[in-house]
Amino acid sequence: MRSYVVFSSMGPDRPGLASEIAEFFTARGINIERSRGSVLGNEFGMIILTSGKTDDIERLIHDLDSLRKKTGLDIHIRKTKAPSHRKASPSIPYRLVATAIDHPGIVHRICKALYQRGINIEDLSSNVDHNPVTGANVFQMVCYFSLPPAVKIINLKSDFSRISDEYNIDIRFSAVISK
Repeated sequence: MRSYVVFSSMGPDRPGLASEIAEFFTARGINIERSRGSVLGNEFGMIILTSGKTDDIERLIHDLDSLRKKTGLDIHIRKTKAPSHRKASPSIPYRLVATAIDHPGIVHRICKALYQRGINIEDLSSNVDHNPVTGANVFQMVCYFSLPPAVKIINLKSDFSRISDEYNIDIRFSAVISK
């Protein structure tokens, strides 16, 4: 039987961490199905969906202390279902990009607007980069979400237009066939 585990880790950044994590999984016959990793400040964080034979997953769980000791990472795991077993309602996938001069609350405003319409965010990333030409810290957020049939696109456009005007954020979204 195949089992799935979501693995998350955080700790001081250094070269080789992603390699050590991947080697740990490979040595136990565990497949990396989906992963994200990023340096945040001086910390490296990674979240990974893994799969493997149930016995191999149990061995991985039992062996986590050795990975913690080797890497110095804080590691958490959670058993989960196969992605194909996730209950998903019919919907249209969308991609949103928001750009603005950085200020607190941008992620909150956009996520709240989606939540209030019952829209599920499936992937979200944000970044602030210093623009040397203008001297500004420029915020950018990319988000993928699923738009249920009951949500009228015009209403969502209106919500984003209001947020865009009120907080001076360029918000663009469009339907996508695949990421």
